[in-house]
Amino acid sequence: MMDIQRKNIKYNFLKTIIVRFDFQGVFDSEMEKLLPLIKPYLKEKNFTRYTRRKNNTLEVNFDSAVLQTPILNNVQNQIIHSFINDDSGYVLDISNSFVCLNIRSTSYSPFEEYSDLISYIIKFYKEHIDFFSVTRIGIRKINECVLKDKDKINEFFSQDYFRYFSLNKDVHNFFSDKKDTFGFGDNYKGNLSCKIEQGKINSTEHYKLTLDIDIYIDNTQLINKTNDYEIKLQEMNNIIFDIFVNALTEKLKQALITNDNDFEFNDELLGVERNE
Repeated sequence: MMDIQRKNIKYNFLKTIIVRFDFQGVFDSEMEKLLPLIKPYLKEKNFTRYTRRKNNTLEVNFDSAVLQTPILNNVQNQIIHSFINDDSGYVLDISNSFVCLNIRSTSYSPFEEYSDLISYIIKFYKEHIDFFSVTRIGIRKINECVLKDKDKINEFFSQDYFRYFSLNKDVHNFFSDKKDTFGFGDNYKGNLSCKIEQGKINSTEHYKLTLDIDIYIDNTQLINKTNDYEIKLQEMNNIIFDIFVNALTEKLKQALITNDNDFEFNDELLGVERNE
């Protein structure tokens, strides 16, 4: 099996990165004092737009002893502050219970860049708000590409990850979604979705493949023992990379590390971009 390292990869089909910290102990009044401290830093990082929105949150109570209509209470309007960097495709959502960085870009986003950014924001909270406590840290990466020929899926991707149900030649597959929820070592948990969707491009059948990897830690005691959140993010990012590489065949691995001007299988596998 080919030993492939992140630095060797010249092409990717990573479409979305989501990094999220959930926490508790922050009052709305404290948010109003924190935002003026964060804004100059984000301006330095080329965030140029700001929007403010409200998210409705509900608490639903069920009485397990009897069958009854669930009781809805504690309806709250949570204020979300969104900062946008149009050049990099970064959208940073800040609230009194979470910070979430969404990255949607066709160009490669270095891990160190977005890891430093969100870790620095969390340090603002930790340094300026008493009783601040992180409850969960997670990274999710969504890889997407499109194949023209269904029969070539396992030329590029492992059958352990992507496989259509097959009974006989009369079976016509439209959709497949393999899902796993797992623990990784003593500290981390994960969700993995490997999806195949049939669709059409210019009246021709194509197959969209989605490799969606979500790794997180929700051990609050362990999280809050560390002063360096980037270490946790790096560990989770390494797990995601190992899963990603394991999902590929040797044929696709070799194509992704080959430093040519054009991706070798451009005619068969769409959506693969060169790392800049």
